[in-house]
This record gives sequence, C-alpha cells and structure tokens, in this order.
Amino acid sequence: MERNIKVPLTEPQKAGIASFCPYNIGPGKCFPSTFYKRLNAGDRKGACEAIRWWIKDVGRDCRIRSNNCYGQVIRRDQESALACWGIDQ
Repeated sequence: MERNIKVPLTEPQKAGIASFCPYNIGPGKCFPSTFYKRLNAGDRKGACEAIRWWIKDVGRDCRIRSNNCYGQVIRRDQESALACWGIDQ
C-alpha cells in the first residue's frame, strides 16, 4: 500500500488506509479509486470524504439498517476518522 502513496502519512492515517484499502475493498478497487487519486493529489479532505462513499454491499445501501450491512457504514466512519487524523492541524 505505502509504495502507491505519494504523500507523507502519520501512523493513524496509515492504519485507517490499510483497513479501508487492502483489507476491506481490496487493492484492485482501491488503487484506481477517487480516494487514492485525491490522496495522491494532496486533497486529503476529499480523500477522506471518498472513503465514506463505499457503503454498498452487493448493491444494497448499508445506511438502511434493514439491509443488514450497517456495520460497513460504521467501519467507513472509523477508517475515515483514522485516515483524516490531524489534517486540520
């Protein structure tokens, strides 16, 4: 993962990105994603926003609790919080 990122990252940011990309959505989807493009362009806030877009599971919107995948929404929020650690400072 780190060899594909062109901007410096803190340890919490690395943890959030590692959870999101290689572990949860996979490198094949992550590396060409808007998240990675924005991150490498230096748009950290935009990259953090893009993490939260990944809330569908087999076409089901995971924001709808009856779809039984709401854990993805929680996980994206957690990953975004870590990946965005300290960007406003």
